[in-house]
Amino acid sequence: MSDLAMLDVAMPDGSTSPVRLFPGADRPLVMVWPGLGMGARYYRPIAEDLAARGFPVAVGELRGQGDSTAHASRTASWGYHDMASGDYPRTIRAAKEALGLPVEHPTVLLTHSMGGQIGSLFLARPEARELNVIGMFGVGSGSPYYRTFDNPERSRLHFGGYLMGGVSRLLGYWPDGRLDVTNYGRQSGVHIGEWARFGRRNELRKLRGADLDYMAAMRDVTVPVLLTRYSDDTYCTLASCEALGELLPAQVEEFPGTLGHNRWAREPQDVGERLERFVAAL
Repeated sequence: MSDLAMLDVAMPDGSTSPVRLFPGADRPLVMVWPGLGMGARYYRPIAEDLAARGFPVAVGELRGQGDSTAHASRTASWGYHDMASGDYPRTIRAAKEALGLPVEHPTVLLTHSMGGQIGSLFLARPEARELNVIGMFGVGSGSPYYRTFDNPERSRLHFGGYLMGGVSRLLGYWPDGRLDVTNYGRQSGVHIGEWARFGRRNELRKLRGADLDYMAAMRDVTVPVLLTRYSDDTYCTLASCEALGELLPAQVEEFPGTLGHNRWAREPQDVGERLERFVAAL
């Protein structure tokens, strides 16, 4: 199987989402989850770096982004719970099958930004235990809680959250094109509304369709979680990581340097080395 192998995974809403596969040796599977507005193909350099270290790697796609066929509209929407309970476990199961790994093969989540917010919910679910998820390593994965940012980002998040939530309720989705002042692309109205509430209160409550109390379940997560950021990342402050870490047991670390919120995925040596040490300690 080449490191460019892709597999389409069927989602509960009838859409498909590809998972990119990078075979490795007999080490834990690293499951990569993108940030909001980021296509999975962006993460190829970090996936190749980890595969060279002997990790089998799979890169998922957030629903409605990249090569996902889901298209947010007034009648088609999804939220945090839908992805944590459906997309994440379906993708991991499909990746393991395609890579010839048993369902119980140990798995580590490598999450970026929004991918880590959803990943935190997934860790609290029984599917994470069934799939033997043994840890989560976040990069730029923090809470959007506006009080954890300095201005002008604090005001952008506070007032922008109300704006995005309001537009998404009005249209049924967050639009792409000229009206997309955030450059996130077209997004589900339910997801954006939940993100906006998260940013106001640092709480993941009242998630559409939720079948458990996520706030309580996250506090019971027992697998190691490490949330990291680069010191120049204005989209994920140290306090933002700490705020997400308050919702579940987590450690927080900073990388010195200038790779910001996204570039680490294209220049992966720091993250690759630190993730390798993280896995070795599990």
